[in-house]
Amino acid sequence: MNKPKSLSSNVSKKPSAGTLQGYREAVSDEVVFLSIRRYSEHPEVYAAADLLVKEFSKTRQRLKNKDKLPKDAKKLIASIWMHEGLFRFTTKAEHFSKGKRKQVWMTNRTLDLFNCMRGLKWVKEVKGAIPPYLAKNEIGFSAIYTSTDTFKTLLRSLTKEDITINPDLPCVLRKNADKQVIEEPESFYSSKPYKEHQSLIQAHLERLRRHKTCWADDSEIDPIELLLTRQFTEDFAHGGRWYCNFQNKPKAVRNSITIGGKPVGSLDITQCHPMLILRIFKGKESEDGLFSRHNEDVYQVAGFEHLDRGIRKKAVNTLFNANNEAEAIKSLGNTHWWIDGITSEVEIETYRGKKKRWGSPIFKDAKEVKKFIGNFKLVHPDFVDALGTGIGLQLQGFDGAVTHQVLKFSESIDLPLIPIHEEYLVAEDKKAVVEEVLRSSIQVVLQKAGQYGTLSAKWTNSLGDETKVKIDLTGKKL
Repeated sequence: MNKPKSLSSNVSKKPSAGTLQGYREAVSDEVVFLSIRRYSEHPEVYAAADLLVKEFSKTRQRLKNKDKLPKDAKKLIASIWMHEGLFRFTTKAEHFSKGKRKQVWMTNRTLDLFNCMRGLKWVKEVKGAIPPYLAKNEIGFSAIYTSTDTFKTLLRSLTKEDITINPDLPCVLRKNADKQVIEEPESFYSSKPYKEHQSLIQAHLERLRRHKTCWADDSEIDPIELLLTRQFTEDFAHGGRWYCNFQNKPKAVRNSITIGGKPVGSLDITQCHPMLILRIFKGKESEDGLFSRHNEDVYQVAGFEHLDRGIRKKAVNTLFNANNEAEAIKSLGNTHWWIDGITSEVEIETYRGKKKRWGSPIFKDAKEVKKFIGNFKLVHPDFVDALGTGIGLQLQGFDGAVTHQVLKFSESIDLPLIPIHEEYLVAEDKKAVVEEVLRSSIQVVLQKAGQYGTLSAKWTNSLGDETKVKIDLTGKKL
């Protein structure tokens, strides 16, 4: 089952049944939301931005932050030009207001300039927005747009080589529990820690470019796919994982790329969060329970072997992430799974509110959820006091810190790699090197808790073959 994407709708006009059908036909082609992640100083982009700002200025007697409009216009123009075909976009003002936006570029200036582009007929609406009361998902769909020939005529000599990454995209950001961006003061972006992150990410991108990181067809991967952002939740003590667009690709696609013309493999920390709980909070590397001492898999739960391991992993991590057991029971009761029709991979999602559920619930009722929790406690007593504590965000901080250190070591030895949370992609002939980098990173971040015993990991080569890896943590750091 393919799960269509949905975003907040534009309810400015009521669509007909025909419009609704047309929209469904359009979204079947996986139309994605326009992201303002590009920029260009090309003369044609400069001229088009100047024209756009002048046209917009005619509509306002007083302009707030007028000096920022030209640069924002260049970002918008470059992003639309790079987006081939249809794209989705919302013009609902509340999504662009401070405290409500879910992306840093969703500002009132962006919305105003986009609406001005509509007036100039640089972009046109292909399918209108679908409000919640007409949408099957009960959330709605934003409108679908495309750029026009008028727009393309302004940029005849522009090439992809003239387009760069939006220089104002933050490399570190915070979001609240509703995934809305938390605004930072200007001083934050000039602070030493922020500048260090920025420098590390730029060096990381340059290293991947210099070593030629390519898709399976030998075309170079767009840097925007590999651009890392470190994201925290509420404050800088919670969360802190690293994200990039590339992580959203199926594993088979990720492992089919090449770095420096060589196939890649991935080194993945086995059961990362349970490992962190044991080492940091229990002072040991393995469980001592009567049942668990003979079973290395924390996600093995008696009576639920019929569930895919990925589903059990999601359920156990939900128990760690929830603030209390009642919240965990409710969350797991709203968790569904399905098989993606394209990748054949198991997809899992926890739903909130009235959003349409896809697939099947992983548990049939609350009674079964409670049985799962009880059986987990019986088999894995070392983790009982971590359940329902919200410890998950704290653990993300630790694995984010490990990746931070991995990137620093990689920079010092010129090792191109791609982090995917606690998994690291490198050229296959760099397997021993990335093991050493990970070992040293664990030792630095966890200190005494990371300097004894062995770390369990999994190596997956470019053919998808998996082998267990044991990394000795008693040696010296890099």
